[in-house]
Amino acid sequence: LAVGGFVMYYMMENKPEAKKVEAKAFVPTVRVAKVEKVNFKPIISLQGEVEPSTQTKLVSEVAGAVIEISPKLEVGKVLEKGELIVRVNDADYRTNLTSAKSTLADAQLALLQEQARGKQAARDWEKLGRGRVASDLVLRKPQIKSAQARIESAKAAVAKAERDLAKTEVYAPYRCIVDKKYLDEGAYLNMLGPIADIYSVSKFEVRLPLSLDDVALLPENNAIGNDVSLSAQLSANEYRWTGKVKRFEGGIDSATFSMMMVVEVAPNDDNNLFSIPPKGMFVNAEIVGEELKDLVKIPLEALREGETVWVYAKGDDKFVLSIREVNVLRREKDFIYLKDGKVKHGDRVIVSPLAIPLEAMELMLEKKEDKKSEEGAQS
Repeated sequence: LAVGGFVMYYMMENKPEAKKVEAKAFVPTVRVAKVEKVNFKPIISLQGEVEPSTQTKLVSEVAGAVIEISPKLEVGKVLEKGELIVRVNDADYRTNLTSAKSTLADAQLALLQEQARGKQAARDWEKLGRGRVASDLVLRKPQIKSAQARIESAKAAVAKAERDLAKTEVYAPYRCIVDKKYLDEGAYLNMLGPIADIYSVSKFEVRLPLSLDDVALLPENNAIGNDVSLSAQLSANEYRWTGKVKRFEGGIDSATFSMMMVVEVAPNDDNNLFSIPPKGMFVNAEIVGEELKDLVKIPLEALREGETVWVYAKGDDKFVLSIREVNVLRREKDFIYLKDGKVKHGDRVIVSPLAIPLEAMELMLEKKEDKKSEEGAQS
């Protein structure tokens, strides 16, 4: 016990003392990129589905048995303008036309007879009328007028019979592609019975949803008629077409806050399957917007949560963090463009992360500054 007490006393009297060292403040190091003022011409990228400009559902205006169908009346085949598609049995319609012509001839004969009777009645009244004025009925004027009306009716019947006869043959109204077929050989067509769905091969349209922000970037002079670059990637091949803005569909979609822009596409010079984009294909579209002047361009990684940017700013005697709210006008793949002046030409924005960013906290640059970020901002 005595030895133990002595050892404890010795250790307590001779305990080591810690050296007092002044604590150094931790200064985070950051990477920055310089800011430049630029003029920017935005490229608006969109995607839409190809639709034919003209689509038609062919129907029969007469009823009858189908006696001839074009061999081209198959889905996907091309019909030339004026090419016969379907012929309906026209025997009954020829009979109707002959009957209508016969009725017309009888009406013309009746008119001639009434006119002759009227002249004869006028001569008889001149002899027997004793100077009195003959009535219209005596001169057979109502009978003549009735005969003339029957002729007009008969002519109309003949014209209708000729039209019905002509409608027994259905021709392609324009150069088109068969989209759907509704009948085959031996079928019977009813009045207004469907024959086929067709669409024009000369021009196609692409409906492109345009956000309101993108609408604001369109040229201030009329956007109608401006060129639009269209493309589609199929396997290793890229196909390109040029279209023109044809119209804007009225109204704004309340769900997406977008407006529909319609682009008309004409065939390109390539003589291949995709010289014109086929119906139903999704294509990418690019349209050049109005040039925007005096914008601030910064790397995308410099934009922080809450639409803020961290700036490596000069303090009284050191460099500090300045957190600034910005108004983002346009986002691109690698850069953003700002409209306001809270970040100016020559500022250095921070592109590296900070664990706990605080306004006016002291910062220092990394020893090896990321020159690629700076060069990218200046490009």
